[in-house]
Amino acid sequence: MPMLYDSEHPHVSLSDWQKFDREFSPLIGEVIGRSEAKLPDWFVPFAHGAFVASDALLRTAGHHDGMRRPRGWRQALGIDVDGVYVKHVDPVERYGSRWLLVRECLVQGLWMVERWTAERRHRDADDILVHEFGSTPIFTRSCPAAMRLAMHCHVKPPAGLHWIAACPD
Repeated sequence: MPMLYDSEHPHVSLSDWQKFDREFSPLIGEVIGRSEAKLPDWFVPFAHGAFVASDALLRTAGHHDGMRRPRGWRQALGIDVDGVYVKHVDPVERYGSRWLLVRECLVQGLWMVERWTAERRHRDADDILVHEFGSTPIFTRSCPAAMRLAMHCHVKPPAGLHWIAACPD
């Protein structure tokens, strides 16, 4: 059983990670090691890497290869890098300001699924979509896939996935 350092950021042993690597979940299409994914040290620091969403998970989210970006997404303003798109999802009076955000990772061709809220635990950190195994971040191989996955998981992610703060307490 994993040892917990933070309720959202469990520590999974390398041997458990390698075993999981060989026994993919149906939600996972590919396993990428931490250094290959170029994850910064502060970002989900106990994760051994990242998972790429499976085609089955993306179909559940309403995505298939070749689809265009869904409506309602726009390039993020005030961010000095390309490859960041946002969609406002909740009226201010209900939950406070909340946005879904997808961004291209340092490894070209990988897209991260995030959720920003006006009230975050850490000023510059948001929520990230993760697999429950080791709170491992879920990436996609295209921007439209990340957008559809974000919209699908926003309110109630499928079993095995959940949102956590990217930085532990």
